[in-house]
Amino acid sequence: MVAQDTSYNHMINSQNIRVFISYRNIKYSKMRASELYDRLTEAGYTTFIDTEELKGGDTWRGKIYENIRNSDVLLVLLEPTTANSEWVQREVDMARGCHVSILPLRISEEELDIGDVQEKLALSETQYSYYQGEYEVYDGKNPKTSFEHLIESIERLSKQTRDNQKTWMKNLELRRHTDPAENNQVCMTYAADNEKISCKIHLATGDMTRFKDIDVFVNSENDYMQMARIFETSTLSSALRREGAYIKRGRMIEDTVQHELDRQIENTKAFCGRPIMMGQVIPTPAGHPKSNLCKNNIRYIFHVATVRMGADMMNENLTPIESSSGLRNAVKNCLEMVHHVNEHGLTLEEETDDDKSEQKKSSKGTTKNKNQTEKLETPIKSIAFPLFGTGVGGRSALEVAPPMVEAIYEFLDEHTTDSNPTTLEHVYLVVYSKSDIPFVHDALRTHKNLTVVDEACHCTDETREFLKKWESRGMPKQNTSKTQNELAAEIVHSVQEFVKLSQSSDDEDDTQKSGSDNHKEDDERLK
Repeated sequence: MVAQDTSYNHMINSQNIRVFISYRNIKYSKMRASELYDRLTEAGYTTFIDTEELKGGDTWRGKIYENIRNSDVLLVLLEPTTANSEWVQREVDMARGCHVSILPLRISEEELDIGDVQEKLALSETQYSYYQGEYEVYDGKNPKTSFEHLIESIERLSKQTRDNQKTWMKNLELRRHTDPAENNQVCMTYAADNEKISCKIHLATGDMTRFKDIDVFVNSENDYMQMARIFETSTLSSALRREGAYIKRGRMIEDTVQHELDRQIENTKAFCGRPIMMGQVIPTPAGHPKSNLCKNNIRYIFHVATVRMGADMMNENLTPIESSSGLRNAVKNCLEMVHHVNEHGLTLEEETDDDKSEQKKSSKGTTKNKNQTEKLETPIKSIAFPLFGTGVGGRSALEVAPPMVEAIYEFLDEHTTDSNPTTLEHVYLVVYSKSDIPFVHDALRTHKNLTVVDEACHCTDETREFLKKWESRGMPKQNTSKTQNELAAEIVHSVQEFVKLSQSSDDEDDTQKSGSDNHKEDDERLK
């Protein structure tokens, strides 16, 4: 052991770098974690460790998740039993979901094989470092203490985290269409030819979070159930998170929706941590009672896993549900959840007789939250779906709309009997991008069991004219020698070109109109 200067502020740029220390709560790991916390804090890093940072009254699960999301580097202290900690596994998964760099740190002084630990934590391909206090390690040139080596790794990985997150955000922006549709909650309405199906299907356009009086919003989420950050304005996930939060004078007081989502996963035995299975649905309240969503009379959010994250969590490894059967399954799971919530509230595990008896004994003198555990007094009557996988997942509405429409109709047709009825009266398919409207409209109007209800249509003259032009133009001629992907790309390109031409035509009309009104505008300016 070589004595070294313990002040490292001169050799690092630690300003604004956040480090999260993940460890198994046993004596040796806890001692090393506490030592690292002290040294990193002294060196100028913002460091989080649950034993130091969690104060009385803090919601500790939410605090841990929040600090991981805001970190630049996650240090995982490795010893032979680390992977036995369910919390370490969750923290590693959370870091992946947030594109936070992970640094495995071997702390055991014994030369033990930790390959199994790395494999269980999915860190086999991630190079680990040693931390042995002031013991020297050699990099081939100069001897350095293991702490100095750690500092260099943190500096490098923090930059990597920020670069990865910037790249992810840029790619996300590129995947979003730049032609948002006008907000219209009931643009077109479609009815089933089966008289027993009274539920109507609506084509809605624009920003879902601006709609009112819909019982359930469906959130197309990744399988880690990690919602997008509040400032990411281009995703539905971030919008629902923001509009469901309690924000006062520009400051977030409570991140309600994400906290409720975390709580559901923690309290449900069926989930073995993150990630959850593709197509699974987790219901939460729509947000804080003072949130914008609740003010608009939105009651619940159903979070469905439709995008799978790769092991390294890089953006290019985001994989949406690819099969039509997978899409139909995800849609039907959301619709089946309506019945479950009507009967059992938001709890995901049906109670046995023993559970009910035990709860009855323990609940004397307490007030039960009916919204969480009991049959709803007012059943769910409406639900709104986005187009699954067309945002971050990058899929085309041309591929997604037909199986989603088919799944909705199949569900309604299966629930027409008196023994298996549905309480749903309205199902909305929400289209964010103007260039996606023709795909969804075609999927609905050409369905063999659905017809347009003309008297129920409330689309603006602009949208009505847009759809008429598209219908008269028709789908582009298809070359049968091309692959399905090539055909899909050709049709998508055709729609986007059509949107541009429509906009150009509208701009020319506006220019001509403005030219004829110049004198009138000049008079208005003078007034």
